[in-house]
Amino acid sequence: MKLTVLGCYGPYPKAKGACSGYLLEDEDTKILIDCGNGVLSRLLEYCPDLNELDGILISHLHPDHMSDLLVLRYAVAIKKMMGNTQKSIDLYLPATPEADYARVQYNQAFDQKVLHDGMEINIKGLKISFQKTDHPIECYAMAFEKDGKKLVYSADTKYHQPLIDFAMKSDLFLCEGGILEKDRTENTPHVSAKQAGEMALAAGVKKLVLTHFYPEVGNEEFLKEAESVFISKVELAEEYKTYII
Repeated sequence: MKLTVLGCYGPYPKAKGACSGYLLEDEDTKILIDCGNGVLSRLLEYCPDLNELDGILISHLHPDHMSDLLVLRYAVAIKKMMGNTQKSIDLYLPATPEADYARVQYNQAFDQKVLHDGMEINIKGLKISFQKTDHPIECYAMAFEKDGKKLVYSADTKYHQPLIDFAMKSDLFLCEGGILEKDRTENTPHVSAKQAGEMALAAGVKKLVLTHFYPEVGNEEFLKEAESVFISKVELAEEYKTYII
């Protein structure tokens, strides 16, 4: 498996940056994980033919994780109207908030499939499982497994013991950690970089990659904070960088 970072900011990007979006590839398989603003144009650099997408997985329906779906749907629908494709792309996403779920569809661009806690699917030999996180709206972490390798994406969450169990012994833990501990309050719906390090340590992961950075803070501060807890292997997600699992 290889994972390419298309965007890694939230809730809004830096200049010339993009919000959450990742392309997972395995042999001839291509899966888009989240589709925040700025992600579509970057996806097209790696996947100019959208017919090659085997699926889109959306962790939750906050705009920084799904807003480019509202543009991607036009690209797919127009290709269908022009006879360039007959394919609707499989789209896995939560059913809530209901209004956001309903507005994603356009002229059958997507074959929408509703996520639920504990769900497992298989896309061309790649096992994918989902676990609900602790976030203000319905949100799912994702685990990808094949040939003894495991990638886990935290999506958005508070510190959450079930997520530690879900990420256990993963080869790469892509975890949000884009706020500093000093800026976190009891009501903050995200983990700090320090907490990401604590979860990685408790889960015994091989590599922690921090993502979902608040753009007003220097990224090296996030790295320093996570490394104060998890000394094994910490990296910062970099846009256009590819990680091999």
